[in-house]
Amino acid sequence: MKTRLILLSAMAFVMLCFNGCTPDEVETTQDQFKPLVITVTLASPIVQSNYDLNYSEDILSVTGILGGAGFLQEINGEFPNQVGLSNIQLDRTAVSNTSLLLGISYLHLIDLDTYQCNTVSVEVIFNGQTIFYESRELGSDDGSCGDGSEWDINITLP
Repeated sequence: MKTRLILLSAMAFVMLCFNGCTPDEVETTQDQFKPLVITVTLASPIVQSNYDLNYSEDILSVTGILGGAGFLQEINGEFPNQVGLSNIQLDRTAVSNTSLLLGISYLHLIDLDTYQCNTVSVEVIFNGQTIFYESRELGSDDGSCGDGSEWDINITLP
């Protein structure tokens, strides 16, 4: 009798564990994911640079965390196929009330101690609606550009 009771309890526990969610609930959860587009744009495109030879560099990078997952993308004047590019676009999906952390970095060093400023714009579109748009003047580590070289953005998706 004791063995049957233990076996019955174990089977009930297993049935309870596997009765978590139905396929309808899974579809509903998947339907909650909406398109998210993050676009970072430079007013002037990336120019050719070679830090080793000319002590110059022109680099735009975007790092971020979306719902616990990280990402990084950049365009860099040290790579010929990236010269002339002026934007980074990230296409993702997300659910409402998700935290989005972005780190924008832009540095344009012309020679050892001369920087060139550039307007950097960030647009975040969630489910077809612009939820964030702002521009800053970035490009320097020495304060010669109004907003320096780093820009942090923290958004909660609506």
